[in-house]
Parts: sequence; C-alpha cells; structure tokens
Amino acid sequence: MAEAKAASMMTRVEVLELREARTQHVGELGPGTRYFWYSVRTVWAQATPTTRRNNFSTHGIGAAGVTFLLRRQKLTLGHALRYRGRHCFITAVLPVDAGHLAVEAALVETTEATYPETGITFPGVITEKYVRFEQPGPPEVYNANEYIHILVTPKAIGLTPGKSVFIGGAEWPIRIAHKLDPWKNEYEIWREVEH
Repeated sequence: MAEAKAASMMTRVEVLELREARTQHVGELGPGTRYFWYSVRTVWAQATPTTRRNNFSTHGIGAAGVTFLLRRQKLTLGHALRYRGRHCFITAVLPVDAGHLAVEAALVETTEATYPETGITFPGVITEKYVRFEQPGPPEVYNANEYIHILVTPKAIGLTPGKSVFIGGAEWPIRIAHKLDPWKNEYEIWREVEH
C-alpha cells in the first residue's frame, strides 16, 4: 500500500511560509515591513482537485479545492502550498497513516495590500462576503454603490477597524475584524463606487 501511495505522488508542490523583511520603500509610505510567502521546500505530492468548494473563510464565499497526499512533515494551517503556479490556502492537515498526510486546500489568488497605519505590506486573499438569508427581521440592505468583501490574512497581520488598507491603489476602510481563528484573521472591508 505504501508503495502504491509513493508511486502516485508525481506532482511537485512548494511548501510556503510567511516571512517578513524590512524595506527601504513601501510605495509612498517610506520604510516599512513587507510580508511575503517564501518557498521553504519542494515536495512530491498526489494532487486531487475536488468538486466541492473549500470554505477557507468563515465569513466569505469558498473557492475551488484540492486535496494533496504528502509524506509526513512539519506542516500547519499557518503554511501555504504552491501548485502549478497557484496559491493553495491550507484548511486541513490530516494524518492518513504513519507516513502520509492528507492536506485540504483552497485554490485562491493572493493580492498585495498596504496598511499605512503601521507601514506594512502583506499578501491577502479577497473573497465576497457570505450573506445568508435569515428570518425574522428585515434583510440587511446595502447601498447599490457599496462593495463589501472579506480580506483573509495570515495571523501575523493585525489591522484595526476604522482604519483603511490599500489594495490595487484603492482605499478599503476596515469595518469589522474577526480574529478568533488561531491561524488567520478575517476583515470586512468596503468601499463606495460611483457608477
């Protein structure tokens, strides 16, 4: 059985961890700290795309998922993977047997964000806010010109509601911070758009 698993692990996957570096220039902010995903090793894996969505965000909409079979190694929900050039947000690391792990991940796009309050630049994932239908009571009404998203960040990134982040040159005020998860933070961000 172990030989069959090893024979099926023919895909190269990079294991990533969050690093920080002092920078001389962070856009117009001057010196600051830049966080980035750094490749610490490349491993062999069996990659199986899943048909169900992976809910990497508690407050946002999920993304396409993939399950990896890897040899046992140091790997936590604080790591990420790179598979075929795509960023994989790890949502579960499960032992399969004495020598292997099953790793569930969401295939996401990362975006670089800047937080002027502390002068940091960091990678994050933006997803649409999940709004469920609830009764009784009036439904939540949003202005048609208002976009509300969830910014999912590594745990090291601490942002404050009432302040703003800049993503793609646009200012996104932070409404709510969700920081109870031990591996990530989620922030509700919004902006008004003129049509």
